[in-house]
Amino acid sequence: MISAGRKMVARMAGVLLLAGTSPLAAQVWEPGDPLPPGMEAPQPAPEPEPVTLPQMTPAPEVPDAELDPQVMDIPAAPTRVAPPAAAPTASATEDPDDFLCNRAPAGKATVVPAPFDQWAVLVCTWSGQALVPVMGDAWVAHGTTETVSILALPPGAAEPSPGPGFDPRYDIGFDMLAGLETQDDRRRFADRLMTTAINQTGDAFPVYDAVWQLDARSRVEDTRYNLFFYVKGGKPAHIIACLQHCAQALHLDVLRGEAAARALRR
Repeated sequence: MISAGRKMVARMAGVLLLAGTSPLAAQVWEPGDPLPPGMEAPQPAPEPEPVTLPQMTPAPEVPDAELDPQVMDIPAAPTRVAPPAAAPTASATEDPDDFLCNRAPAGKATVVPAPFDQWAVLVCTWSGQALVPVMGDAWVAHGTTETVSILALPPGAAEPSPGPGFDPRYDIGFDMLAGLETQDDRRRFADRLMTTAINQTGDAFPVYDAVWQLDARSRVEDTRYNLFFYVKGGKPAHIIACLQHCAQALHLDVLRGEAAARALRR
């Protein structure tokens, strides 16, 4: 599916850090944020290929009421968690690192709600949990082939101090995933957010049938992501990933087929 062990490569564009080789390594960054502890800035490669670096998407100018957390955030739904395996099964052989979270302890792997489970997968890695696209898709920063995923370890946050039994696959994770189709103020905000994003690049406004919002709350510092999926024909074509009520945001394209395969091979 996805190789979680590929080498992380950092690109600092003044606004964010991207991973060019692993969809589990990319994060959204605010201007001026330092690199995570222990990570060195990459050395420039000889004769680099031209690349269009993505831009942060600022929050649109809307009335304060529409930016109120009561409007932006989805109320927590009853948490659905994946039950732990009663005993080792064939999946332990097929997935020894439990990348798909099938053997997570009770309460440590939240189920991705419908219809988002058709578009995104929760994975458990040795760097913490992440939301990644379903097999065959790739999420890339708009206008690039730089793969992006949503990490439970928020940008700039320190990894929790390990204690007895600490396992980053399950202890650095999401404690809530809740979603709904945007309507009224929430839909207007999503439309304005996309307008703000395309105004940065001069692109035509994309055609979409609906906007679905998925909120993911990390156990680390209670950080909340607001993810807006712009859906056409039953599948997302674009995503705007917001952090903490769109104080930071990134416009993503959803690639499929050979385009996705090329991005994932980078």
